[in-house]
Amino acid sequence: MVNRPGDDIQSTEENGRIALRLLCTTDLHGHVLPWDYTARRRDCRVGLARLAPLIRAHRRRCANTLLFDNGDFLHGNPMADAESVRLAAGGAAPHAVAVAMNALGYDAGTLGNHEFNRGLELLRRVLDQLAHPVTSANLRGLDAFPLAPSGLLLRRRLRDAAGRERLLRIGVLGLAPPQCLEWDRRWLAWRVGARDMVAAARARAGALRQRGADLVVALAHSGLGPEAPAPPCAENAGRALAALPGIDAFFLGHSHEVHPAPGEDGRLHGTPVAQAGRFGSHLGVIDLGLARDVTGRWRVVHARSRSEAPGPASAQVHRELVAASARQPHLRMLEQLRRPVGRSRVPIDSHFALVAPDASLQLLCDAWRRAATPLLAGRAEAMLPLLTVAAPFRSGGHGGARHFLSLPAGPVTERHLRALQPHPDLLSLSVVDGATLAGWLEQGARLFRRLLPGSRDQALIDPSMPPYGFDVIDGLTWRIDPTRPIGARIDDLRQAGRVVAPDDRFVVAVSSHRLSGGDPLAQALRQGQIPVPAQPLRAALRAHLAAGPVAPRPRRSWRFAALPGTAAWFEAPDAARRTVSRVAARGIAPLAPARDGLLRFELRLGPQDAARPIDFAPRLGYGGCAMTRTPRCPAAMTP
Repeated sequence: MVNRPGDDIQSTEENGRIALRLLCTTDLHGHVLPWDYTARRRDCRVGLARLAPLIRAHRRRCANTLLFDNGDFLHGNPMADAESVRLAAGGAAPHAVAVAMNALGYDAGTLGNHEFNRGLELLRRVLDQLAHPVTSANLRGLDAFPLAPSGLLLRRRLRDAAGRERLLRIGVLGLAPPQCLEWDRRWLAWRVGARDMVAAARARAGALRQRGADLVVALAHSGLGPEAPAPPCAENAGRALAALPGIDAFFLGHSHEVHPAPGEDGRLHGTPVAQAGRFGSHLGVIDLGLARDVTGRWRVVHARSRSEAPGPASAQVHRELVAASARQPHLRMLEQLRRPVGRSRVPIDSHFALVAPDASLQLLCDAWRRAATPLLAGRAEAMLPLLTVAAPFRSGGHGGARHFLSLPAGPVTERHLRALQPHPDLLSLSVVDGATLAGWLEQGARLFRRLLPGSRDQALIDPSMPPYGFDVIDGLTWRIDPTRPIGARIDDLRQAGRVVAPDDRFVVAVSSHRLSGGDPLAQALRQGQIPVPAQPLRAALRAHLAAGPVAPRPRRSWRFAALPGTAAWFEAPDAARRTVSRVAARGIAPLAPARDGLLRFELRLGPQDAARPIDFAPRLGYGGCAMTRTPRCPAAMTP
């Protein structure tokens, strides 16, 4: 039975037993304050500061409380990223995220994959600034400096139900996806090694027990993963990890999900498991009841898990400790985000980026083309067709109704630029063949569920697939048939009207992120990579915007196959009802309100709708920024 939020478990314990409460944050991505920098508004759903009152409340209710972090704490937020840049440039003051975490008194933490995004030297500086130890059981440093200890043995004096002090040795191990080595190859190659998370956890848990650990807690920066046994070196292996013997509690992360759902038993294979969402949205809580067995060893006699979201009373941020640590970096970032970088003659949004060619992606593709063309000058590859690739990062997904672009015509600021290109990736050029392009597009078409021909009430988007996996390749045209099985959905692939043959060769300008990983596409892109000077994608976009007013109008690239009598529904923000007229010729119409500020739209795939030209001309009455109506944040900090 899952413990209800706010229950005091000490009062239920028998004399001599210990009630231990374990708390965990995960995937903070630098979110210290309840603020959305790209939307320029408070966001009461995120921020370590809003968790601070909840953490303090748990410590008051249960004297035996430990606090952990499960990785991806450092990067992914404009303020935190700016702090990393400052620190890498030689800044003396500690990183604001480290100061905020120190204010809360963590007991231990682990590394996530994004900790490596800016290199090992910066990471080591931040780890030295943390007041708590960090462990990693399956990632190890190969150079002179060890990355992190493979396990920790925390000695804590806890009080039993009778008030007597007891010394417990709590083993802690940390895990991260071994794919880190591929995702950040340019920083980690020959410097960090990795092994399978399940194998590492099994070995390290046994070693901690041999060192005298009374119980073992695993901080696994890994999602739940499949019900079936996880393959070797799986990215998400939570279910397989929970089946291991010798580990008493698991905290998961990485996938930004919440586990367990309210009212559900959070145990997997009998082991309590909690996962606390992302950005400080939730706090993972595991309650353990400990008692001595006949041999005198402490055993877990009952366990309960949950993930809590702070209520309205927790909106009062912890000014003197957590929020105060980030105030000056926060104000500096707000000033930086106000700086103008260009102008747009047309509004730019991403409301329909997953169902039709899109102006926001066209803007990115145009910027990559402008930056890539001079890099090819004088090279033999300049004779090949140049294609540019962009991904719809802000198109809903886990971010919900707020995770869309909605920029009015007029000045484009640094804030808008970061909303368009949220990640500090580099521009990469590679030579690929037609077969690789076809496979690339097939991979993106996995975003769509398989539709039933002739049916109308069916979901179009597979929620388990992240929208940013749906790459759009400017310079090609192709057709997607979602009634076909995955892997056979792309046809009529053309370049300049000519059918693309498997052995045709092209140059693609793409984010460096697509070259990381061990999948066939990443391998092909690395194999064909053209050595050019490193250029950040944000710098390329900034230069494109500074060159003069832009008016991105999507070229006809991809389309759905004409399917008579077939329709499907998808969700977009409520503001999309004001912009649907620009894509109404595609057969898109609003249906009804959906969850969390989203609106359900119908996409009709009949041949008449699919055959009409797309009208993307701006219309009068466009309402500008759709992200201005937010729920009030009681007692939130005023920046």
